[in-house]
Amino acid sequence: MTQGVSHGWALGTLLAPDGEIGRIWSLTRPLTYRAIDGLVDQGLLSRRGRTAGLGRDRVVLAATAAGRRTGRRWLDTTVQHLRDGRTELLVKLALRRRAGLDNEALLNAQQLLFEPAIDALTAGHGGEDFVDLWRRESARAVRRFLDQALHPPGAEVGAKPEMRLSARNQLRSTVTAVHHGEVMSTIKAVLGDGQPLTAAITTDAAQELDVAPGDVVVVVIKSTEVMVAKAS
Repeated sequence: MTQGVSHGWALGTLLAPDGEIGRIWSLTRPLTYRAIDGLVDQGLLSRRGRTAGLGRDRVVLAATAAGRRTGRRWLDTTVQHLRDGRTELLVKLALRRRAGLDNEALLNAQQLLFEPAIDALTAGHGGEDFVDLWRRESARAVRRFLDQALHPPGAEVGAKPEMRLSARNQLRSTVTAVHHGEVMSTIKAVLGDGQPLTAAITTDAAQELDVAPGDVVVVVIKSTEVMVAKAS
C-alpha cells in the first residue's frame, strides 16, 4: 500500500520531521532508502521504471500483492503496549486515513485491549514517585484520546448542563486511592480537614469519569436517613 507515494524521495518527504507522517514518527532519507531496499529484498515492494528526474530516488515504487496483504494486516492490528500509542498507533491511524479506511473498529479493539492496563495504572494509593505519576497520567491521556477519537467533541461541548443536581450534601474532596473491580470500583477520598470518605461506584462510571489519585472531586451524599452523634 504505497498510498500515492510513488518513489523514495516522496516517501522521504512524508517521513521528514515536518512531513505528514514524520511529525508523528520521522526517519532520515538514508534510513528511508535502506528500508526500501529491505522491503524490496523481502518481496513486499517492487521497483518499476523511473519518473522524471535523476538518481535512484526517482525509481517508481509499487507494493506487491504480498506487500499489500502485509500492509493491510499491520494497519488492522492493535498496538500491544501503551507506550506505543504515541507513535505506532498514531502512524496506523494516519495511514488508515490516507487510505480512506474507517478507524472505528480498530479504536474499539484498542480501547478494549488497553483497558486493563489503564485501570491498573490509574489505581493507586498516593505517594507515588515521578515515574509512577508519569505512567498514570500518560495512561489517562491515552484513555481520553481513544474516547475522543471514537466520540469527537460536538458543538454542544461547553454548553451548560441539561440538569442540575438537587442533592445538597456535596463535599469537595481529593481522591487518595482507586480500586477497580470487575463490576464495581472503590473510590477513597479525603476532605480538606483530613476526614476520609469511601464511595462505591460502577467500574464503567469510574472509567468514564477518569478518576485517579490526586483528582479533586465532589462527593455527593444522598440518603434516606441522617444520624447525629454527640460525645456523652
